[in-house]
Amino acid sequence: MIKREKYCSVLVTVLLFSALLWGGMAFASSSQETVPLLWGEDIPGVMTHFNTREPVLALTLDACGGKRGSGFDKKLITWLKKHNIPATLFLTGRWIDANKKHAQELASCSLFEIENHGMNHRPCSVSGRLAYGIPGTKNVSEVINEVQDGADTIKEIIDRKTRFFRSGTNYYDEIAIATIEKLGYNAVGYSIAGDEGATLSKEAIIIKLLKAKPGDIILCHMNHPESDTAEGLIEVIPILQERGFRFVTLKEYPLQ
Repeated sequence: MIKREKYCSVLVTVLLFSALLWGGMAFASSSQETVPLLWGEDIPGVMTHFNTREPVLALTLDACGGKRGSGFDKKLITWLKKHNIPATLFLTGRWIDANKKHAQELASCSLFEIENHGMNHRPCSVSGRLAYGIPGTKNVSEVINEVQDGADTIKEIIDRKTRFFRSGTNYYDEIAIATIEKLGYNAVGYSIAGDEGATLSKEAIIIKLLKAKPGDIILCHMNHPESDTAEGLIEVIPILQERGFRFVTLKEYPLQ
């Protein structure tokens, strides 16, 4: 009887130890899944090029809004329309709120593909990490809100669901990327920072874009009419066309 009690006692101890061990392992695994390991603009899941060797380029124009600028580069947009140059426009919800009329006019033009730049131009993080001094989203719920609130605002001016998403600053961690994909969006970055946040001179923009290769995605801005972005693009786009390049929107070719 004593031996049986000892056996039962040992068995209970072993079972409790095993439960604690497996519980600890499960907790560690869960913790690893929720703590991001990557942070940047070009992490896995961020599309930066077309998957083609054809001489095509994508001009993408961000409109950040808020302190990052809620202006409208009418000169640039008017020139693109006049010369039949398509572009993909990433608009934030807050820029749309400040530019309802312009946003509706852009959405009505078949040259332009309207896509999602988030509601408040926040980097997409699950830890509140900063990029260029801008605080990122703090958890998965905030990532979802940033994406969906921006999409809902865009839905008011277009009659379709947006396909692509670019976070404020184009910074992400891998958990945010997985969340964005679960929401049905592709995260799109760039391969050429055409105006570096609308800070470059006309000459610097031209030099950058003349290095373009087939399949490049160009990132510039349309919310800073005071910048040299319009002047640079107006001068360099005809040169690229003379070299055989054709401008297309993001939806026209597979991305990688």
